[in-house]
Amino acid sequence: MYPVLAKFGTFELRSYGIIVLLSVFLGLWLSAREAKRKGIDPALVKDFAFYALLGGIVGARIYYVIFSNPAYFLQKPWEIVAVWHGGISIIGALLGGFLTALWYCRKKQLSFWRFADTLAPGVALGQAAGVIACLLNGDSYGKRADLAWAITYTDPRSMAPLNVPLHPVEIYEMAAYLLVFLLVWLTRGGYRTPGFAFLTYLAGYGAARFSVEFFRGNPAIFAWGIPAAQVFGVALVLAAVAGFGVLGQARSKTR
Repeated sequence: MYPVLAKFGTFELRSYGIIVLLSVFLGLWLSAREAKRKGIDPALVKDFAFYALLGGIVGARIYYVIFSNPAYFLQKPWEIVAVWHGGISIIGALLGGFLTALWYCRKKQLSFWRFADTLAPGVALGQAAGVIACLLNGDSYGKRADLAWAITYTDPRSMAPLNVPLHPVEIYEMAAYLLVFLLVWLTRGGYRTPGFAFLTYLAGYGAARFSVEFFRGNPAIFAWGIPAAQVFGVALVLAAVAGFGVLGQARSKTR
């Protein structure tokens, strides 16, 4: 694929960073639009985006370092901050962004659930677009596959095995996230309980991530050979189901 979009002398314009940045702007644009529809000042979303970006990057990198190859990063600790080489996790970004949102809503005295509902569609769409970065860079690549739609990396700067047909797991993942986005987008107007749109996203994302990991060629391992993403995927689905029950019960008591 194309891990480097252009080269100017010794400087390389890497596709990973460009696509991730564009996906952040896409999610921010949609979230600001959703905030306006819900009667929330869009400036709050834009202000939050700065903190969310920092929290998301830190969380994404920490998750990757812990679950991908911790021995490598212990030997080369300077590589921990080298995010331009690839290696950030959407699950880690989600956890980092979630904690940042809790802090931000408390600071601004906002309803967390209402704010989370506002962000949910933009987060889902931004994630779908962001997977293109993994596809071009060759990280999070798929298992070997003798299929007509398999992809083969030939650029030595790619992180995937070279000259081997692989499952295009990044495309599977992007399609799954687009379905999650559509689910959240089409159902958000029918919910009367704050938090339900966000929980719909959480359940959809957890199920999508659990499914695509079956095709991953280099999954981060949690324990006993189980991919960490599948463990967290199940945990997110269960947390979403519990959240639906708790919020739904709380709403029924206030009627």
